[in-house]
Amino acid sequence: MTGARLRQLVRQFPENGLKLLLENPANARDLLQLTEATEVRLIDFDRLTVARTTFVGRDYRHVEADVVLTAPVKRGAGSRSRRLITIYILIEHQSEPDLLMPLRVLEYVLQIFKAQVRDWSRARRSLANLRLRPVLPVVFYTGTRSWDALGNLVELVELGEHFARRTPGLEPLFLNLSAVPEAQLESKGGYLGQVLRLVQQRRARPEDFRQLLGRVVQRLEQMPAAERLRGLELLSYIQAFVYYEREPAEHRGLQETIEDSVRTDQHRREVVAMHRTIADELKAEGEKVGIKKGIQKGIKKGEVAGRQHALLLQLQKRFGSVPQEVITAIEATTDVAQLDAWLERVLSASTIQEMEISLRK
Repeated sequence: MTGARLRQLVRQFPENGLKLLLENPANARDLLQLTEATEVRLIDFDRLTVARTTFVGRDYRHVEADVVLTAPVKRGAGSRSRRLITIYILIEHQSEPDLLMPLRVLEYVLQIFKAQVRDWSRARRSLANLRLRPVLPVVFYTGTRSWDALGNLVELVELGEHFARRTPGLEPLFLNLSAVPEAQLESKGGYLGQVLRLVQQRRARPEDFRQLLGRVVQRLEQMPAAERLRGLELLSYIQAFVYYEREPAEHRGLQETIEDSVRTDQHRREVVAMHRTIADELKAEGEKVGIKKGIQKGIKKGEVAGRQHALLLQLQKRFGSVPQEVITAIEATTDVAQLDAWLERVLSASTIQEMEISLRK
């Protein structure tokens, strides 16, 4: 893993850490295998490519990220297919289920189909022989709240039972991480599944989490030499994950657990070097947005911290320097709804005063 890639992972971790992992074809394969969907068998993961685009609106990027992938249809050994499949993975970070998810996924998939039509029109004069590539939508929910199913758009429509045939709908693959059995993550999720065990257990008691961390790192050590770069990226994710999701008091001990679980001197040197890069990047990001507590205690944990971090970055980009009283108010706010409201207001506010950010009593 390059230093630039590692720094990108750290800077974008709250919103895009998993997105960066899923841009690796092998990680995408591991995730999709967890769904056990029959469509996954059609995908030639060896020739999967990443489309550098997003269909998530700016106002939702603090709670979700997407990965757009393209792969040929799998054929027999020695043969190549010209038919392609688009895989659309929507990563949901928000803390609770979203009733509008059927509408949002439908919107994103339609955007992909419309983009295909535009591409066809630019290359050809006629739409006569147009064939749209299939889209496989996947919603990957990483929150901890119960969410059994996404539901259907018709369920949100008044008199829906009478208009079911007139209401558009689709059935995305839905993977609720908190509901996936640990045995399934371990047996069917490949090496990414090992990392997702840590994500799933991010609120575990310190000793339980430390023991799981050691086991996961040891499993990653078993990766073939040909996948060493992927292994380093997974380890980098784990180290950044520890900083963002666990209490600052645990950081030193958990880093020692990671280093102790690595079996060779070369790999241990790589882990130590990654740790130093991550620490330097966290400090630099904290200084950039003026979060002095982040420098002293590490980045705050969980979903609240991700929103606080995103809000401060957006304020700095929009208005330049951020007054200390605004920073203090944001750091003291743990109400997710309030942080979301401020994030939405950034788009329309002309001045930082119009944000009306102050300490709530």
